[in-house]
Amino acid sequence: MLDFKYFAPLSSQEVRSLLSQNGGSAALLAGGTDLLNQLHKGKCKAQAVIQLKKVKELSGQVTVEAEGVTIGALATLSDVAGHEAVQKRFAALAAGALQVGSRQIRNKATLVGNICNASPAADTVPALLLYDAVINVVGADGTKNRVPLASFIKGPGSTILKPAEFVESVFVPYSPVLSASAYSKLARREGVDLAIVGVAAYADVLGNVRIALGAVGPVAFRAHRAEKVLSCSNLQLTDEQLAAGAYEAVMQAKPISDLRATREYRLAMVDALTRQTVREVVCSAAALKG
Repeated sequence: MLDFKYFAPLSSQEVRSLLSQNGGSAALLAGGTDLLNQLHKGKCKAQAVIQLKKVKELSGQVTVEAEGVTIGALATLSDVAGHEAVQKRFAALAAGALQVGSRQIRNKATLVGNICNASPAADTVPALLLYDAVINVVGADGTKNRVPLASFIKGPGSTILKPAEFVESVFVPYSPVLSASAYSKLARREGVDLAIVGVAAYADVLGNVRIALGAVGPVAFRAHRAEKVLSCSNLQLTDEQLAAGAYEAVMQAKPISDLRATREYRLAMVDALTRQTVREVVCSAAALKG
């Protein structure tokens, strides 16, 4: 039987107070699709669960701004995947959000929850890394800090958040030039399983290429060496260049063998999916360039 105290605060100040009172034994509940499962399986030993749905300062909206979009802590994955600005300017993020679980899960699960769960196989994190997303964190004293996503997740299930801190929103800046992006996921069951390998790629009309890999290391990460090989001002990559870039991506990957796939299979799929996804976004960027 689950045994914990349940709170439904109405303000950010109340959330901070409850987190401080309960130290590291409190868990935050937004969508709950990960947390409730972890509680039932005993993976989470929270003595207090704090529901965030009624907190007036927290938004469930995707807000379009001059320099990018801000995605509130209560915005669901369906909100993100279906938002016109996200689909138009951050296609890899829309695709990643659409790959998480079933429609029912996406209607409850939040983007911020997907990030804070810190799974190496999270589908939204590689895409967010492409765009240099920033996590807006509320500190114990109410101060707000902007933390690059690249330094927010420390390892499987672990972030830099201190016990009395929580995430208010995620800011995703626009690319300064026309660009294309895509996310490719390999899983045993399409749409409802964790990624065996996830590859997000970006290319812009200046020839810059970015690549982020998921499920092949303790955290998702940018494959910077591969990006250097594949960035090409004329947006015309040969098969040899694609192979060289994919090789560098494979060299940066540090997958394990588990129930879903062996290490060797994952490495082979990093190679294949990197070639496929980079070719797709480079062709799209070339079409935008005209």
